Amino acid sequence: MDIRVIKSKKSIFDAFVNLRSKKELRKITVKELCEKALINKSTFYTYYEDMFDLSDKIESEVVDGIVSTISNPQMMIDEPVKFYRSLLGAVSENKKLIDTVFSGSQHPNLIVKISKSLKKMTFENHPEYINDKKICTILDYAIYGGYYAFVENQENTNDYSDELIESVSVISEHMTKLIKASIPTLKSNNT
Repeated sequence: MDIRVIKSKKSIFDAFVNLRSKKELRKITVKELCEKALINKSTFYTYYEDMFDLSDKIESEVVDGIVSTISNPQMMIDEPVKFYRSLLGAVSENKKLIDTVFSGSQHPNLIVKISKSLKKMTFENHPEYINDKKICTILDYAIYGGYYAFVENQENTNDYSDELIESVSVISEHMTKLIKASIPTLKSNNT
C-alpha cells in the first residue's frame, strides 16, 4: 500500500477517534473531520462514502483486531476458558478505543460484529451448519451471553479484572457441554 494512503487513513482514523471521544457520531461533519485530519474532502471521499461508512469501517477494524486473537474458532468448543480469556482479554486491552468508537448508539454494534465474525470463522470450518438454527442459537448464546455477563459486571465494578474474565471463562466451560451435545461434528478434538 502506498505510504500516502497509509498516512491519510491513519490521520483520518486519529481525527475520527479524537472527535468521537467528544461528540456523537451524527454530530461529526466530514468538513470538521477533514480539518482535524489535515486532509481535503476529496481525500476523505476517495476512501469513504460518508461519516457512517467511516465509522462502520473503523468499527470493523477494531473488531478484526479483537477477533484476530482467536486463532481458531474451534477454541470456543475445545478450550472455552482459553477462548474467553483471549476474547475478553482483547476487549479489555482495547477498552479505551472501544468505549470511544462504540459509544452511544454505536454500542450494540460491537458484540453484533464480534458475533458475526466468530460465526463466520466457525462456518468456514463447518459450512454444513450455516443454516442450522439450533447451532446458530447456541453459538449466539455462548458469544452474547459471555460478553454481556462480562460487560454487565464490568460496569458494576468499573474493572476489567482478570478475576472477572476468569469467572466468565469458567462459566463458559459449562456451556460447551451443551454445544458439544448439540453439534456432534464439532466435538472436541481431544475426545
